[in-house]
Amino acid sequence: MSTPTLVPGHADPDQKGFTLLEMMIVVLIIGIATTLASVSAFGNNTEKALRQDAQRLAQLFSAAQVEARASGHGIVWEHDQQGYRFRRLPRRMMLPARLAARAQQPQDVALAGDSVLRPREWSSRTPVEVRVEPQEVLSFGPDWITTPVNLELRTDGISIRLLRLGNGRFVVQQ
Repeated sequence: MSTPTLVPGHADPDQKGFTLLEMMIVVLIIGIATTLASVSAFGNNTEKALRQDAQRLAQLFSAAQVEARASGHGIVWEHDQQGYRFRRLPRRMMLPARLAARAQQPQDVALAGDSVLRPREWSSRTPVEVRVEPQEVLSFGPDWITTPVNLELRTDGISIRLLRLGNGRFVVQQ
C-alpha cells in the first residue's frame, strides 16, 4: 500500500481548516496592526499636544491676518506659559503695529468669547516656552506684505517650529 502524497497547489479533499503557515501569517498581521494602533493611540502625548497647538496657531495666525486686513486694526499675539490671546490695536494709533503692540491697551471685546481669536490655553499639561524671531512681538497688520517669522514652541525637551514665510503662509515643522 502506498501513502498518498499531495501535489503543491492541489488540496486534499478530506482536509479541512487552515495550514500552520496560514495561521502564522494571520497572527503576524494582527500583531503588526495591534502594534501600530497602540503606538498611535498611546504615543508621546506631550508631542501630540504641542504639534496640535502649532497647527492651531498656524490657522489662528492666518485668521488674525485676515481680520487685521479686513478691519484695518493691527492685531497682536500675546503668550505666556499657560496660554495665549490676541489683542486688537486701536485704529487711531499712527504707529507701526510692532511699536503699537508694546503700548498697554485694553483688551478688545471682539477678540474674546465666541471669537475665533479668543484666549486659549496650551493643550500641553506642562508649561510651554515660546521664542519668536526676529522680533519679540508677533503682530498682524493691515499691510499685505509680511516679514518672515520663526516661532518655536518648546516643552519637556520637545521643540516644534512654526514658520511664517515671505508670502504670509504659516508652516509647521518638527
